[in-house]
Amino acid sequence: MLKLEQISVQYGAISALNGITLSIEPGTINVIQGHHGAGKSSLLKAIIGAVPSQGKVWLSKGYVRRRSPAQMVRAGVVLIPEGRQLFGRLSTRENLEFGLHISSRQGSIKTALKYFPELSPLLDQPAYVLSGGQAQMLAIARAILTKPHYLLADEPLLGLSDGPREQVWQALMDLCSMGVGLLVTGEHNVPNDAVIDQIKTINNGKFQLEK
Repeated sequence: MLKLEQISVQYGAISALNGITLSIEPGTINVIQGHHGAGKSSLLKAIIGAVPSQGKVWLSKGYVRRRSPAQMVRAGVVLIPEGRQLFGRLSTRENLEFGLHISSRQGSIKTALKYFPELSPLLDQPAYVLSGGQAQMLAIARAILTKPHYLLADEPLLGLSDGPREQVWQALMDLCSMGVGLLVTGEHNVPNDAVIDQIKTINNGKFQLEK
């Protein structure tokens, strides 16, 4: 289990998160909704130690005392950030290989491409030529190569047309079926027929009370 206990984030005088507590079970899909600036991205970044925060993060092996993105990848917690953060001048293949370099639990490029076969003919093309949908597929394929236990996806469906949106969501569901715990942010982008294990709405850095 990935458990968050009283996570808070402060940017100067601005409180981005205030005491967020949440548990993510393996093999479940968990969605956090909320408007832009509500704190969704700050929460995902706080989990992996990309921003300073207060509170505790627990994994099945115990309390994670000092978090950094590299440490959390090694522990099996991987973030796909909003905007994807691909290396535009590197090829699709080189972007995928980066995923192999940052994890001790390496998958294979061939296996990752099974989720998104349309990337195969683009392996030697620079990432900046990819469409928005293809870029999101590449970001997820790169994360798959780290063989995550928990995958944090920040607005993975934002701006995608119907075809790529369905492919991306299907890949996430496939990962979930193999035991990966998913924490996905998005306001109105999750498919209406999606089976979600847990939905939370964040507003002004706090979870809204469930009715």
